[in-house]
Amino acid sequence: MAVSMDGLRFATPYALVLLLVAPVLAVYYWRTRRDGPAVALGAVGPAEASPRTWRTRLEPLLPVMRIVSVVLLVVALARPQSGHAEAHSTAEGIDIVLGFDVSSSMSQTFSRNRSRLAVATDVLQEFVRNRTRDRVGLVAFQATTLTLSPLMTDYDAVAESVKNAGSLHLKDGTAIGTAIGESVNLLRTSNARSRIVILLTDGENNVHQVEPLAAARVAQKLGIRVYTVGVVNQAGAAPQANVNVDEAAMRQIAEITGGTYSRAEDATALADIYSKIDELEKSRFEGNVITRYDDFAPYVLAAAAALLALELTLRHSLLRRLA
Repeated sequence: MAVSMDGLRFATPYALVLLLVAPVLAVYYWRTRRDGPAVALGAVGPAEASPRTWRTRLEPLLPVMRIVSVVLLVVALARPQSGHAEAHSTAEGIDIVLGFDVSSSMSQTFSRNRSRLAVATDVLQEFVRNRTRDRVGLVAFQATTLTLSPLMTDYDAVAESVKNAGSLHLKDGTAIGTAIGESVNLLRTSNARSRIVILLTDGENNVHQVEPLAAARVAQKLGIRVYTVGVVNQAGAAPQANVNVDEAAMRQIAEITGGTYSRAEDATALADIYSKIDELEKSRFEGNVITRYDDFAPYVLAAAAALLALELTLRHSLLRRLA
């Protein structure tokens, strides 16, 4: 927990207007002292020549003490507070399941003469290897799904599973709903502070065993966020590489669960998407800042009361004749 001072603030700053009383009091005491007695009795020459006693020297402090006590009282009414910004972080990681579409359409050329599958494999491997405390699982899918890695922190093993996902021989198709359901099932018993699914696809659901929106609602009920990523070719690409992603459905899946939908048109954009998801999930917890305030009003009020009590004591005892 990192603590930093935010400085001083006043909870009721409008009370500081009463500080205008201080200069009025100062002028009043100054004029009272300057005017002196209305009637002069006897000669003052010998008295002026006499040495000043300690009582004479302390006497001007009485109005000063009264004014300072009033200032402190006003400051106490304004409720001075010191703010502490506490940024909370935890050593606990999050649980992530990667849904990886490895259907035949992923073999199409995507960026720099590389296939969608090759680019996605590189991005997912880098994402996995950049983990430090998170557990990562992997679900590959075509018309059916296959869990290639349970939740684990052996990032090299998960990255190797990502690499081998493209060589699977599953029935071709795009079972998005089933993939979400399988990913959510991996996270069902997780006690992590955050549980997310990042599903990557270049197509639309064409296997209706489990509908994507139905799977998304299950994720929502379990508090699991689903981030969807659509891999599409840039505008103006060859006709055979037209956008096949059902972006409206992908966006709806993400919104239902509290995630986001992102569209990747090249390798750089795809890498950026995973980086942004990573930053977003970290900010949900590590960016959590709670500001607390210590109220100093009681201490200032006590100081005002003590100073006023001292002034009154001196005025009616040691300095009574001079006040």
